[in-house]
Amino acid sequence: MNIIFQIIIFILVLSFLVIIHEMGHLLAAKWAKIKVEEFGIGYPPRAFKLFSWGKVIFSLNWIPFGGFVKMIGEDGPGQEEDGKDGADDDGLAPFYKKSRFQRMVVILAGVVVNFIFGIIAFSIIFGIKGIPVEIEGARIGLVAPDSPAQMAGMEENTQIKALSFEDQTVEVSSIKDVVTFIDEHKGNEITVTNTLPCDNETCPSETKKFIVKLRTDDETPSDQGSLGVGFSDFIYKFYPWYEMPIRSIWFGIQQAFFMVLMILGALVGMVSQIAGGSIPQDVAGPVGIVDQAASSGIFTEGLLSILNFAAMISINLAVMNLLPIPALDGGRALFIILEKFFGKKMINKIEGYANYGGMIALLGLIVLITGADIFRIITR
Repeated sequence: MNIIFQIIIFILVLSFLVIIHEMGHLLAAKWAKIKVEEFGIGYPPRAFKLFSWGKVIFSLNWIPFGGFVKMIGEDGPGQEEDGKDGADDDGLAPFYKKSRFQRMVVILAGVVVNFIFGIIAFSIIFGIKGIPVEIEGARIGLVAPDSPAQMAGMEENTQIKALSFEDQTVEVSSIKDVVTFIDEHKGNEITVTNTLPCDNETCPSETKKFIVKLRTDDETPSDQGSLGVGFSDFIYKFYPWYEMPIRSIWFGIQQAFFMVLMILGALVGMVSQIAGGSIPQDVAGPVGIVDQAASSGIFTEGLLSILNFAAMISINLAVMNLLPIPALDGGRALFIILEKFFGKKMINKIEGYANYGGMIALLGLIVLITGADIFRIITR
């Protein structure tokens, strides 16, 4: 039942992101005075009409996932027989009759909405949790249950200042100092000198000593270390109320662009692996994403965790949709640019076939990745 609940949350999150993406296309189409026939929640067949906005029908469809916007003339000329290709009394015209700039705005509007949502979501998270501030030294952020650190009485939000074994004492100035010392003394009893609990970036000068018996490699769980602590290289800090909104938005923007760089780096790495003749092992489809999110506890750690997940997926959708692949927004934008060099008629002839081919290739890739995800889950 738990996995069903997690799948439902994932579908709702992804559907919301697709719907706001399509809403971006719709609003831009309204701005450009493009004829829009329907905005659908879910995919056809249609269940029933919800309402109308101007001449746009809003519908609820039987396949309960995502959504779509149906613009007249989106795939080029070819609807003259039903009279929909001419401008109407309100000045609305088919998509393909609009200028390159107008069509480019409409095509990229969905990506922009996904990116903006990511910024807003990250800003809300930072506004609630605090602003990330880097800290120096070996600050303990987590003490694992039943670990040597916990049994010795070590506390979270304290800083390790020194480590001792027999007559050897090492002053600690970084996490690396701790890792190096512990690796050299696994299985031995050491003395850990910690500060008392810290207040934001500042830790008190008073210290406390703990006698800890380090675990050997055989005794250490796979998800822990010999000592059993996790370190923090940043803290969440709250500033005066009048500063928090601006700081939250600024860090939201930074986080969004950081995500973009991470995704682009991963794509470059994946292409390099394929070019080198190897199959990337860390590529995941919808099934793999749900499995990884569930394993990380994203669906059970509260609304902020789900919002963070939604923000990351939204930025991912924005970047992936910008790729110059036929059937994606980036591919459509590329064809609009190519019209300037090869003419609209030639591009219209090519684009339809390219989009169909691109869609088939993307669906085939999704099926293959999903199959690999399922196989990986079953055999692990």
